Amino acid sequence: MRVIAGSLKGRAIPFDNRRYGGAETSPQRLKGALFSMLGEDLSGKAFLDLYACSGQMGIEAYSRNARPVVMNERDGRRYEHLIGLVGAWGLADGCLTMRMDAAQCVRHCAERGMRFECVFIDPPYAKNAGEASVYGEILGFLDEAAVLAPGGRIVVQHFARNTLPDNVGRLRMIDSRTYGTSALSSYLPDR
Repeated sequence: MRVIAGSLKGRAIPFDNRRYGGAETSPQRLKGALFSMLGEDLSGKAFLDLYACSGQMGIEAYSRNARPVVMNERDGRRYEHLIGLVGAWGLADGCLTMRMDAAQCVRHCAERGMRFECVFIDPPYAKNAGEASVYGEILGFLDEAAVLAPGGRIVVQHFARNTLPDNVGRLRMIDSRTYGTSALSSYLPDR
């Protein structure tokens, strides 16, 4: 997988799925769609990836000038990959890596007054049609923690046949687009 735009355009992210527990990574097309939604230049915007895995979404945001970029990964091997990548590529000035479960990471950020223009969530998901309760739970604690900056959005990557809630607390789904077997659904807080 490669960075598709910005200051790091063309650089290959060295992530071998077999080495990291068979982790699924987002296809390049889906990554392109996400950043088409968010904008080509993310200068002055903070980006949180709650399930960073390979780091490709956070690195892409960094390449497009998002600062700070917070990449959270609970798995120890994947976290070590992120630490190594951030160090080797000299990204420590704008990237913060964390190893917590998603709820802990959100609380940690909220307690420090961090606010994000974009929160990206792509938890490991079952490829089953119908309601997937994990998304409502994650959206619920994001809403409660109030980590979105004014004008910020949450984007959820999920199996295309999952049913996500239209509303969670103050958050409402404004858009959902399908890309093959995956989908991106966007949430904004009510004003």
